[in-house]
Amino acid sequence: MATVGAALGTAVSLATMLPGIMALAATGALVFLAVFLLWPWTVLPVGIVGGAVAGGLVGGGDVRTYVAAHLLLLAVGATALLIRYAFGIGRGGRRTAADTGMLMVIGLTVAAACYGLAIGNLPTEVVVAGYQIAILPLYFFLATHTLITDRRLVAAGLLYVGVVAVLAAISMTVPGRHGGLLTLLAVPPLIWYAGRARGWRRVASVLLAGFFTIDVVLASYRGIWLAAGVTLLVMLVFGGRAVRTGLAATAATGCVVAALLALDPGVRERAQEIATGLEQSAGYRASESVVGLDVFAQRPVLGAGLGQSTTDVYLADFALTDVGPVYHAFYVTLLANVGLLGLALVLWPVLRGIRSGIADRDGAALPFAALCCGFLGAAIFAAPTDGHWELGLLPALALLTVRTRRTRDPGLLPSPTRIPEAVS
Repeated sequence: MATVGAALGTAVSLATMLPGIMALAATGALVFLAVFLLWPWTVLPVGIVGGAVAGGLVGGGDVRTYVAAHLLLLAVGATALLIRYAFGIGRGGRRTAADTGMLMVIGLTVAAACYGLAIGNLPTEVVVAGYQIAILPLYFFLATHTLITDRRLVAAGLLYVGVVAVLAAISMTVPGRHGGLLTLLAVPPLIWYAGRARGWRRVASVLLAGFFTIDVVLASYRGIWLAAGVTLLVMLVFGGRAVRTGLAATAATGCVVAALLALDPGVRERAQEIATGLEQSAGYRASESVVGLDVFAQRPVLGAGLGQSTTDVYLADFALTDVGPVYHAFYVTLLANVGLLGLALVLWPVLRGIRSGIADRDGAALPFAALCCGFLGAAIFAAPTDGHWELGLLPALALLTVRTRRTRDPGLLPSPTRIPEAVS
């Protein structure tokens, strides 16, 4: 580690000499590399939240900058893991029932990309379409290789909830449309914990879950509303007594929190945008989906290869435009690019995680499986700027937390005979 530290110090010095924003990006990447080397469980919470914040601040809403910031943090996290393995620090990842399926998704991405390039699809379009699929196994394996103990899972969850709570509190009274994705991911686990905890822990988790639920409602984003509705329905139907207790407590608390927040003018202005969001049409999404389904109908089994695009298509309000390879419907994107075979390969490991989590009625895996169901439903319409990475993360969390496979480990506690887990 001393050698790695010296190399990082030298790299930071060189990074500061780069021009403009490149110096900032390189220095930030090296700082986070050091953090991920010491505490690998921070990779996903920092990558998810940090990517959103960095993309918003630097890109000003530009999709490419948002995705680049997101991928940069994840790439730094993956590099940190490779360095740890190269120096024999810590141990390998946890094996799950969906590992083979996610490896097949990687193989699918490579094969479909080669096919797309061979038939003449533009390389840039191949990269764009490949990202939409490859982001799932990337998140899956980052989770199964960093959150390998109960202590790491808890530490990552606390870090994520703490940072998201601060961001939600800052943005709650700010008029304007907000996504609600970050807060939605935290609500079901908090509901589950509220049904099992006692005393101040139950009060804290219920208050946070209620507060986050209000943020989701105020998001003015129908895809998030659909994901939240399906998630809560799955928890209600498949959850045991503790889960339903948490749901009831959160619903009651959410009403109280909403009444208190309604006193703030900024919150009221955000609430007024809900009606506007409901009245807005789906725009050109349906038209794009029709084009993608036409591509699928011509090549239903294998699709038209990654990067397929239909040029000079007339869409209302857009006149002539190119459509594809990414559509405003995840399933249409898969069907057009990789066909029925690709759709089945992508959904197989996701459904494996859902099946295991739903069977754990009162366990920690249930909220993650329910969230996965919710985002599968939202994927019919939603088109997030950085891909459907939730469908890679959530099955991994469900499989890592299912009670029949959980392990106990000293985790972050130091031991005189080995490197402390916080560093390993």
